[in-house]
Parts: sequence; C-alpha cells; structure tokens
Amino acid sequence: TAFHKAIELDQADPLPRLGLGLARIRKGKLQEGRALIEIAASLDPNNSLVRSYLGKAYFEEKRTGLDGREYEVAKQLDPKDPTPYFYDAIRKQTINRPVEALRSIQKAKELNDNRAVYRSKLQLDSDLAARSASQARIYQDLGFDQRALVEGYNSVNTDPTNYSAHRFLADTYAALPRHEIARVSELLQSQLLQPMNITPIQPQLAESNLFLISSSGAARTSFNEFNPLFNRNGVSIQGSGLLGEQDTRGGEAVASGISNNLSLSAGYAGFETDGWRTNADQQDDIANVFAQWEINSKASIQAEYRYRDNERGDTQLRFFEDDFLEDLRQGATTNTMRVGGKYAFTPASTLIGNVAYTDTDRFLNDVPPPTTPLTLFDLKADDEAYNGEIQHLFRSEHVNTVAGAGYFDIVQEETVNLQFIPPLAALNSIEFTERHITHKNAYIYNHLYLPFDVMVTAGASVDSFESDDEDSNARDLDEEQFNPKFGLTWQPLSGTTVRGAVFRTLKRTLITDQTLEPTQVAGFNQFYDDLNAVDAWRYGLGIDQKFSPAVYGGIEASKRDLEVPYFSLSDPPALETSDWEEYLGRAYVYWTPHEWFSLQTEYIYEEAERDAEFSANVQEMETHRVPLGVNFFHPSGLSASLKGTLNHQEGEFERTDAPSGVFTSGEDTFWLVDLSLSYRLPKRYGFITLGASNLFNEEFKYFDTDLTSTSIQPERRIFAKITFAFP
Repeated sequence: TAFHKAIELDQADPLPRLGLGLARIRKGKLQEGRALIEIAASLDPNNSLVRSYLGKAYFEEKRTGLDGREYEVAKQLDPKDPTPYFYDAIRKQTINRPVEALRSIQKAKELNDNRAVYRSKLQLDSDLAARSASQARIYQDLGFDQRALVEGYNSVNTDPTNYSAHRFLADTYAALPRHEIARVSELLQSQLLQPMNITPIQPQLAESNLFLISSSGAARTSFNEFNPLFNRNGVSIQGSGLLGEQDTRGGEAVASGISNNLSLSAGYAGFETDGWRTNADQQDDIANVFAQWEINSKASIQAEYRYRDNERGDTQLRFFEDDFLEDLRQGATTNTMRVGGKYAFTPASTLIGNVAYTDTDRFLNDVPPPTTPLTLFDLKADDEAYNGEIQHLFRSEHVNTVAGAGYFDIVQEETVNLQFIPPLAALNSIEFTERHITHKNAYIYNHLYLPFDVMVTAGASVDSFESDDEDSNARDLDEEQFNPKFGLTWQPLSGTTVRGAVFRTLKRTLITDQTLEPTQVAGFNQFYDDLNAVDAWRYGLGIDQKFSPAVYGGIEASKRDLEVPYFSLSDPPALETSDWEEYLGRAYVYWTPHEWFSLQTEYIYEEAERDAEFSANVQEMETHRVPLGVNFFHPSGLSASLKGTLNHQEGEFERTDAPSGVFTSGEDTFWLVDLSLSYRLPKRYGFITLGASNLFNEEFKYFDTDLTSTSIQPERRIFAKITFAFP
C-alpha cells in the first residue's frame, strides 16, 4: 500500500517501483515483480543498485545472459559498489565458472573493506537466499578447502550474528577430518540465527559420525547452491542419487517451502554399502522435519525432529589389513527433538536459545577370537539426554562479544551379556549398569578490534562434568575445569594474515554432538572428536597469504596436549588418565593459472604420541600426506578433477587380537589417485558426476585417526551420482 501511494505521488521515482516489485516477488509473483523492476530501471537507467536487482530477477527466471548483462552494467555505473560483484560470483559459480566466481567474490570483499559480502548495500530486501548460497561451494569446486577455512572463520569473527558466515564455516568443516562436532555445531548456530528462508535442511548435514558416507562423496553434496536469490513464497524439491561398486547406493530428497511467515522443510537420506572388506558394511537411514515461524522482524521460533537408524560392522580402518573384527555388529536408533529461537533486541544485540531431547537405543555384539575363553559379548543400551543452551551475541565497531551457558543431562542404561565356553560356562553373566552424567558450562568470548589491523580474542569458559556410575564408585568422575581462551589475528600487509592461539578445552558429553559455544579461536578448531571428558590444551600459529588474485598460500602448525580418562582394570579398578600428544601441520599453495583451471598442492603432517597403558591402538604414529590436484572447468558445464595423494605413515600399532600393551611396528608409502567427471545441467537443474576413488585399486596399510568418518578406503570404488533441483 505504501509503495502504491508513493508511485501515485511521483510517477517518475524508481524506488517505490523497485520496492513494489520486491513485495510482489516475496508473495511468489516473480514475473510481476520483475516487470516492475524493469520499469524502475527504465526510469533511472544509471542506478547501479536497480540494475543489480534486475539482474537478480533475471537470474531467478533462469534467463542466462540477461542477468550477467545487468551485473556488468551495474559495475560500470558504480565501480565502488560490491553488490553486483557478489551476485555475479553466484551466477558464475552456477554456470561452471568457479575461477571467475572466486575473483568476483574477492573483488566484492575489496570494495567492502575486506569484509565478506552477504547482502546488497541497499538492504531493501533481506537477500536471504543470496546470503545462504554456499560461497564455500566455490572453494570446494576449486579444491581450495584450506582457503575456504580462512574465509569462514574470518567471516564468523567479523560478525558472529551473521548466520551465513556460520553456514559457510560449517560447509568448510565438512572437508576436514575429526571436525564433525565443529561442523554440526556451526550448522546449529546458523539455523538458530537465520531469518525464515527456503534453504533446505539436508537430513545428513545435521548428523555427525557418518562413517562410510563421507568416503563415498555423498556428504559433500550441498543443495544450497541451487537456492534462489530472492526469498519468496513457493515450494522447492531437491534430491540426489548415488550408485557405486561394493553394492553402494544412496539417495537424498528434500522438499522445502515458504508461506508468508512460515517455512517448512522435510527430507530423507538413505545409504548402504557392503564396504571394502568383510564385515565393513553399513546401512544408514536419516529423516528430518523442520519448521520455522517468523513472529516479527525481531523474533522467530523453530522446531526440528530428526530420526536416524544405523547398523554396521567393523568400519574402522586400522593399519594392518587383516586387523579387523569379522563378527562385530553395532548400531543405534536415535530420535531427536529440539526447539529453538532467536530474539534481536537491536541489530547489534541478539539472543538465541536451544532445548533438545534425544533418545538412543544402541547395541554392540561380538564373538572374540579363539585365543580367549569368551564366546559372546552382547551390549544393549538406552541413552536418554536433555540439554538446553542460551547465548547472547553483541556486535559493535570495536568489540564483538559472545556469551552463553549450557546444561546437559544424560542417563545411560546398559545391559551386558557375557558368555564363556565350557567348562567356564559357570562364569556366564548378565550385568546391568546405570550411569548418570551431567555437564554444565558457561563461557564468554570477546573479539577486540585494535589499531594496525589487529584483532584479539580474549575469553574463558568453565566446565563442570560429573559422571556417576550407580554400580561402581570406581567409575565415578567429577571434574571442574577453567579454560582460558586467547587468540590474535593480525593483517600487517594487504593479503597477509598472521594468527596465533592458546586455549584449553574439556571434551563435552554431547549426544547430538552440537553446541552453541564458538568452535574456533583465531581459526584453530576447539572441538575435536575426542573421547568424553578429555582435557586438552592447543597451541597454534599460522600465516595465510594472498600473493595475487590467482595465487594463495599458507602454513599452519599446532600442538595438542591431552589428558585422556580411562577405566583401569588394576586391583582395585580405578579411573586413571593417559597423557597424549598430537602435532599437526599443514601448508598449501593454490593457483588459478587460467579461467578454466585450478591447481592445488598441500602438505599435511600429523604425529601422535600416547601412553602405552591406554593408547586406543596407537602408541606412536607419524603421517605425511601430499595431495596434488588439477581441476578443469568448461563454460559448457563439463568439469574434470584429478587428484593424486602421496601418503607415508609409520608407527607402533596395537592389533585387536594381540594382548593389551603389545605393539607392532609398521610402515607404508603409497599413492592414491581419485578421478571425477561431471556435467552441470543447464538452467541450474542439477549435475551428473562419474568418479573413481582409489582409481588404480592400490593396496596399502594406513591407520585412520578419524574413527567415525573415514576419508579413504583400500579398494577402488567407481560411482555415479546425480543431483537435481526443481524449480
């Protein structure tokens, strides 16, 4: 009504027609809205912002060429506006031009004082879908995962209230081992902060411990690159299908929609495989329903239900190829319900909260090797958990503050059936154990912006952990811990970032592996997938450099000192701690020599030293990995990727069939080659991929420190995958 009145008052003013066009599009009337924006552009043909919005409208109508033309005109009319470069980057990524998309994103950042751009300068519409379009996808297509991480944590630290930045970081964590807690936590923070939008909630993205799904490549599929640039009433359906060797198959489908102030999303994902060896099979079914109601411009509430049923054999990759449990069966059925919300007191002050309930039925049974008198180990358990968290985010020119608290309450009931061979059958027993775990935490993080482009992160957290075993006081654990947090990020030169961090953590007992606490300090991850109640210090230093618009590089080194609690079978039995040390290093160089090519080279170093009394199968280990990759992108939609990785690993390993504390030396050097070909369907309807992991079927020995989301397998897998989106 206000826009109509403004048009009556001044027929020559383009702004009310632009506003009316956006209002029409918001109601789902795309063609009417686009026509009004065309009139606005004709009334003021030299208005850069109107041209950018007209380009967005053409993009929505999939009128390839017209959208790019408008963005180019907008750039010429106002060379200092980052808006058309940002939208043009999204356009170029969706037409298989990621090298040019990267350069457009970088140009948009330069024009925005080197801050990430997530919406237009006009801010007349909320640009929700544009902001949720996965910028991380550009870096993933190029193979520039480490650079994506740099951009992700910079975005979160610059504006912790921006949900797009958290989603960016979550997508980036998906490529890194032992980052599942960090990934799903960033996803939860993104969901709680997001305004209502049509972004689909993929079922598997909110779940950690994906096991063999990650090695198939399915976990890297992100539907949000198909998002519209305008938020409008309507329905969207997206899906993917996967077929591969080892009887591997999977599929995922999500339907999402908006009706005025209500958004809904429902999806299902299924995956199964026989695995690369005997008893390495897996079957996984995941479903979810998500709803969000935007009460007004300041407040929204959301609810989500998730279901997961997983059954598998022994999927852990140990060093010796014959070292696996051929009779082990394990799995879990989990139901999760959560309710969350957001309230923005002011644009600079936001409160978010989340309450969740989880019920998990899990089982594990095994027939031990003939060297032991035990003939059957059978565990059945029921875990019931409640948790609640609240967080306040404050943003200003000189300081950002994130403060919050949480409470986690878990009751575990376990029944263990032990059966022995005759004549030890008299030792057969059924044991019932009830364990009550509570974990409370509070934290505050301050990001201080100082002169000379220095940002200091200073904060602390407090954890109170208590585990009470109803049947054995020896298993009780009571821990209260103060965790200082310090980080420094400095940009001494344009394109140069120096960062360092020192902090302490206590591994949270998280049934769903999600938390609202910030996941990183100065770009160094806090929450590794460790054992529960692990006390860890991390010390890190890194340098990231943009040498030119085509060349990026960096180096990072860190150390982790861990105290790992374990239950000792000494006389009398007692809880003790084992000292572990981890050394992590990474260096990378990325280059885009041509608009059709990207090159990557990295060096990854990992060293572990653990007490022999409790080592989790490794006493000493040193791993070197050198990935070398080349990626090809043609404007026709055809892409190809070839990646060879040199691996070297040596160490002292404990076999599952050996007496406790007996270690065997091992060493292996090998190459793994992965190949993929893909075709991007016209008009953003999806893409088709053919690929092969471990192309030459290389046999090797390797211990994977990521126990729940293995990234490599010692057997070739050829697969085909299709992803589609409608409309």
